[in-house]
Amino acid sequence: MKNCTIKTVLSAVMLASGLTADENKTPSVPDIVESRQETVVKLFGAGVGNLDSYGSGIIISEDGLVATVWNHLVNNGFLTAVTADGQRHEVIVVGTSLKHDLAILRLDTAEPQKFPFIDYKSSGALKTGDGLLAFSNEYHVATGNEPVSVMHGVLACETPLDAGLGRWQFPVKSPVYLIDAIVNNSGAAGGLVTDSRGVPVGMLGREIRHRDTNMWVNYAVPLRTLEPAISTILSGQRVRDDEPEEEDRVLLSDRKLTAVFGITVLPAILKKTPAYIDRIVPGSAAAAAELQRGDLVLMVEDDVIQSVEDLRAALATHRKGQSISLTVNRNDSLAVKTLVVP
Repeated sequence: MKNCTIKTVLSAVMLASGLTADENKTPSVPDIVESRQETVVKLFGAGVGNLDSYGSGIIISEDGLVATVWNHLVNNGFLTAVTADGQRHEVIVVGTSLKHDLAILRLDTAEPQKFPFIDYKSSGALKTGDGLLAFSNEYHVATGNEPVSVMHGVLACETPLDAGLGRWQFPVKSPVYLIDAIVNNSGAAGGLVTDSRGVPVGMLGREIRHRDTNMWVNYAVPLRTLEPAISTILSGQRVRDDEPEEEDRVLLSDRKLTAVFGITVLPAILKKTPAYIDRIVPGSAAAAAELQRGDLVLMVEDDVIQSVEDLRAALATHRKGQSISLTVNRNDSLAVKTLVVP
């Protein structure tokens, strides 16, 4: 019996799925898969609560810029990227865009390196029924120089998406690709989607549920949607997020935050002032939870906290007697504290 290589298996699978390649026009499917796997990095960081400690990212420049989803891994820090050859790199956050759910990272290298990358400015497009490939580090399969996973699917449609997880609302308003395949698994967020010829078309999103059906959604944000935001961030400018007005959500006042919980935070001078604790009132609920001055609140339950306003909004929804899990960054280490609503 002849040996069965990964390339022969891929060829058989793709041929059975109708993903044939014209040898005179495009590389073979196994070559397409191998070349695109090299442009996806595995991200490892700090998992919090039910959220994973790993994810995916797409290399978008020869010098090591990476596009990924702006999720808890980026917010919490402690982030490491592993490239296809097994090299480990610390990462630097270059910029983010809330309305695109996008973060741009840079691989921190001691010496200049040239990385395989995709051209995000020359992306393709999909039509309903088109075959596609999804590349990601789903389920933590790859840790070193192992190739990331690849899945075959079909574009179901392109449509705006009303979805989220808990109180978090999916911020992208323009249409996204809904995919007929289970591609948004643990660790897949930030992975690459290509058409059947390997042309990059989108970035895999998070594990979220549709608001009407409560079903998990398998989707990708088209690269043509992300391209303006990426270019703006790389030019050193800030992406205008057009966030909802704060009056659209209930916020606990600073006075009540101190009087009820015993927490004083840094003044919200900037629009996104981080939720640093400035003072803890002795004998308060916060003191009983062993919170300390200097703690940076990262999460309340499963909600990511990106600002003082986020913290005030999260605590405003809880009732007397409830126990709330707070994840904080304390001296570059994560700590989980239980705050009982007085």
